[in-house]
Amino acid sequence: MTPLLVPLHGLGSRQDLPLPLPLAVTGAALVLVLSFAVLALAWREPRWDGVPGGRALPGLTRVVDARGTRIALAAIGLFAFVWVGMALWAGQDRVTNPVFGFAYVWMWVGLVPLSLLLGPVWRTANPLRTLVLLARRAGLPRDGVLPLTPPVWRRIGRYPAAVGLAAFTWLELVQPDNNTLAVLRWWWLAWVVVVVGGGVLFGPRWVRSADPFEAYAVLVSRASPWQRVDGRVALVNPLRHLSTSRSPAGTWAVVAVLLGGTAFDGFTGTSWWVRTVQSSDLPRVLWSTSGQLAMVALVGLTFALGVRGLGRLRQGTLLDLLAASVIPIVIGYAIAHYLSLLVLEGQRTMINLSDPLGWGWNAFGTAELGINQLWLEAPQATALIQLFAIVGGHLLGVLVAHELSLRVLPAGRRVLGQVPLLVVMVGYTCGGLLLLFSP
Repeated sequence: MTPLLVPLHGLGSRQDLPLPLPLAVTGAALVLVLSFAVLALAWREPRWDGVPGGRALPGLTRVVDARGTRIALAAIGLFAFVWVGMALWAGQDRVTNPVFGFAYVWMWVGLVPLSLLLGPVWRTANPLRTLVLLARRAGLPRDGVLPLTPPVWRRIGRYPAAVGLAAFTWLELVQPDNNTLAVLRWWWLAWVVVVVGGGVLFGPRWVRSADPFEAYAVLVSRASPWQRVDGRVALVNPLRHLSTSRSPAGTWAVVAVLLGGTAFDGFTGTSWWVRTVQSSDLPRVLWSTSGQLAMVALVGLTFALGVRGLGRLRQGTLLDLLAASVIPIVIGYAIAHYLSLLVLEGQRTMINLSDPLGWGWNAFGTAELGINQLWLEAPQATALIQLFAIVGGHLLGVLVAHELSLRVLPAGRRVLGQVPLLVVMVGYTCGGLLLLFSP
């Protein structure tokens, strides 16, 4: 059994904050309220409705769309899949096996900066999507063995991916012995069978709907400055893109699972949770499973109540529309909770990838490198990054929510109709800070 690498919620603590926690929480709440007041006075009409905007870059578009570029990205993703699969199935069950860092750090945390910096690049590099496309080239029907109609696809949306993300979060935070090869192999098989098998049955659109990692990466990439405008790669205002890009059915469920899972991760680090679980006669798995489900349900319910202030939920349309405003919050939570994990264990994973089988290889020339602590040697710097990530993510979320709300609210309710959602976002901010920095 391999030991846990570092605490998954990061390295910040209450003692590292350069100001008292109550003051930080109160200040963050006031910042959100004042920002909303300014928006209510200065931003009274929708500004981005139906306007993609952006500066088209034809030269970059030609490079990105080139067949060689797409083949290279797919080949890199497939090679990583095979290389890490070799470590999973033939490697040693030790902490030096890179598969643990690859799954829990690179795939879970690393997709956030990758998608922010490069846009939806993972959609092309996704090895499971490549396997489905290769199966189609081998003679399988273009739309799968059991093709589904467009209305069915619209109803399915991202709900299967939300279930997959909840399952992976359970693996990461609850599953006993989740840092052993025996457990990870079963989960790897389930991921491949569900996504690739579904892709063979229903066609490549199933990958978009069901692969949790692709859904996560594409969701985050909506906040990237690199987007498609009229078929061309363009440099855009990310907030405008968040406000104008389409939110498929189930987007609200995806953000609820992501936000609730990260919040639960922080909650398990509090002294109250540790004391309660250790003093209980109930199994830890039962406590943790119930806690995860409760936190996801809490996020989903409070978000629905906040959106309810805008009007009737029209079969979830408003939930999915306003879910775009939670994407910056999801990103801020991910940075605050997992940045230190990515910095430290991301480097360790790169070092270990040179020797996936533990045979003394140095395939990529990284086996003898050391780990650079960067700014993490200054705990207050880490705490400030975490603080600004959470508050900044909520500020951007309030702005996007304001723009979206203006489109659906009548003129007489454009301020009061947003108050419930503002209250919810203030609650998310205060709760996020308390969970992250409470002892």
